[in-house]
Amino acid sequence: MSQSKRPSSDNAIGARLREWRSEKGMTLAAVSARTGVASSTLSKIENELVSVSYYTLKRICDGLDIPIEEIINPDHKTFAPGRRAVTRANEGTVFRCSQYIYETHSTELSRKEMIPLIMTVLARTPDDFEDWNRHDGEEFILVLDGEIDFYSEFYAPVKLKRGDSVYFDSSMGHMCCSSSEEPAKMVSVCYDPRAHQQQDVSEFFSSGRLTVVRAE
Repeated sequence: MSQSKRPSSDNAIGARLREWRSEKGMTLAAVSARTGVASSTLSKIENELVSVSYYTLKRICDGLDIPIEEIINPDHKTFAPGRRAVTRANEGTVFRCSQYIYETHSTELSRKEMIPLIMTVLARTPDDFEDWNRHDGEEFILVLDGEIDFYSEFYAPVKLKRGDSVYFDSSMGHMCCSSSEEPAKMVSVCYDPRAHQQQDVSEFFSSGRLTVVRAE
């Protein structure tokens, strides 16, 4: 089995979040007010009672004004002119939820405006989602394997096969469902128009609607 580059554990994430919150002198209630994440959920995450979701983690990082890379990859490098990042096969940081598996690339660089992901689509129907996924900016999707049904808030569903792509306003509600026998795989590149105003790309995940956790 190949060795993937991943955060060490959910426990480490909870501990890091609690450490950052304490250093900033913020209460759970204060973080909740700034992020929309319930205080009870924040407490459970910090105390390792639940796995932190991918998008919830982003929202918490926003509320604490910290780079998400400080939590998921503390060894990341600051973004600078002349930069580059190479992510080898199977070495991306992996998150998952009941709808998708995400392999994030270039996490060692902060302050970047694009979020590159390789996604495996586990969802089969819109009923597999509790709500639309949406986030600021724009997104490009290219199907690598299989077929997906792409649903969006203002358009009729469209089927995308291997080699097909879609580019869209990602603040519009959207979701992808596999329609092939095996779960489809796709490249997703998200552009965050506010990233250059931040220390890193942590703004990107704040408004997601999925419960996503790090894969072990």
